[in-house]
Amino acid sequence: MGLRAFYAALGRAVQGTPRVEVEGGRLVVECHRGVRAYSETCIRVDCPGGEVCIEGERLTLEALSRAEVSVRGQVRQVTLHRTGG
Repeated sequence: MGLRAFYAALGRAVQGTPRVEVEGGRLVVECHRGVRAYSETCIRVDCPGGEVCIEGERLTLEALSRAEVSVRGQVRQVTLHRTGG
Protein backbone atom coordinates (compact mmCIF):
# COMPACT_ATOMS: atom_id res chain seq x y z
CA MET A 1 0.00 0.00 0.00
CA GLY A 2 1.40 3.37 -1.00
CA LEU A 3 1.54 6.37 1.28
CA ARG A 4 -1.38 8.13 -0.42
CA ALA A 5 -3.58 5.02 -0.16
CA PHE A 6 -2.56 4.58 3.48
CA TYR A 7 -3.60 8.14 4.39
CA ALA A 8 -6.85 7.79 2.44
CA ALA A 9 -7.70 4.61 4.38
CA LEU A 10 -6.69 6.24 7.65
CA GLY A 11 -8.90 9.25 6.94
CA ARG A 12 -11.91 7.01 6.37
CA ALA A 13 -11.14 5.00 9.49
CA VAL A 14 -11.12 8.01 11.81
CA GLN A 15 -14.78 8.97 12.06
CA GLY A 16 -15.60 12.65 12.32
CA THR A 17 -12.19 13.86 11.18
CA PRO A 18 -12.04 16.24 8.21
CA ARG A 19 -10.15 14.95 5.19
CA VAL A 20 -8.35 17.42 2.92
CA GLU A 21 -7.12 16.31 -0.48
CA VAL A 22 -5.58 18.10 -3.45
CA GLU A 23 -6.57 16.59 -6.77
CA GLY A 24 -6.49 17.92 -10.31
CA GLY A 25 -5.79 21.52 -9.32
CA ARG A 26 -8.52 21.70 -6.70
CA LEU A 27 -8.65 21.31 -2.95
CA VAL A 28 -11.40 19.10 -1.52
CA VAL A 29 -12.57 19.02 2.12
CA GLU A 30 -14.63 15.99 3.10
CA CYS A 31 -16.52 15.45 6.37
CA HIS A 32 -17.70 19.05 6.76
CA ARG A 33 -20.70 20.82 8.28
CA GLY A 34 -20.80 23.84 5.98
CA VAL A 35 -18.94 27.01 5.05
CA ARG A 36 -18.53 29.58 7.85
CA ALA A 37 -16.87 32.35 5.82
CA TYR A 38 -16.08 32.89 2.17
CA SER A 39 -13.98 35.48 0.34
CA GLU A 40 -11.39 35.55 -2.44
CA THR A 41 -8.61 35.21 0.15
CA CYS A 42 -10.09 33.00 2.90
CA ILE A 43 -12.56 30.14 3.08
CA ARG A 44 -13.43 28.73 6.52
CA VAL A 45 -15.08 25.30 6.57
CA ASP A 46 -16.84 24.03 9.70
CA CYS A 47 -15.85 20.43 10.51
CA PRO A 48 -16.41 18.07 13.43
CA GLY A 49 -13.95 19.10 16.13
CA GLY A 50 -12.86 22.34 14.50
CA GLU A 51 -12.48 24.41 11.40
CA VAL A 52 -10.39 24.09 8.22
CA CYS A 53 -9.07 27.48 7.07
CA ILE A 54 -8.00 27.79 3.44
CA GLU A 55 -6.03 30.95 2.64
CA GLY A 56 -4.84 32.15 -0.75
CA GLU A 57 -5.78 34.28 -3.74
CA ARG A 58 -8.68 34.15 -6.18
CA LEU A 59 -10.34 31.37 -4.16
CA THR A 60 -13.70 30.16 -5.44
CA LEU A 61 -16.12 27.47 -4.33
CA GLU A 62 -16.25 25.07 -7.24
CA ALA A 63 -18.75 22.75 -5.58
CA LEU A 64 -20.56 22.44 -2.27
CA SER A 65 -22.44 19.29 -1.32
CA ARG A 66 -23.21 17.32 1.81
CA ALA A 67 -20.20 15.13 1.03
CA GLU A 68 -17.55 17.72 0.17
CA VAL A 69 -16.45 21.31 -0.40
CA SER A 70 -14.35 21.85 -3.51
CA VAL A 71 -12.14 24.96 -3.80
CA ARG A 72 -10.17 26.34 -6.75
CA GLY A 73 -7.63 29.14 -6.72
CA GLN A 74 -4.10 29.82 -5.60
CA VAL A 75 -3.96 28.13 -2.19
CA ARG A 76 -1.19 29.44 0.06
CA GLN A 77 -2.00 27.74 3.37
CA VAL A 78 -4.42 25.23 4.88
CA THR A 79 -4.77 24.97 8.65
CA LEU A 80 -6.95 22.99 11.03
CA HIS A 81 -8.08 24.85 14.14
CA ARG A 82 -9.33 22.29 16.69
CA THR A 83 -12.08 23.06 19.17
CA GLY A 84 -13.06 21.21 22.29
CA GLY A 85 -11.04 18.57 24.05
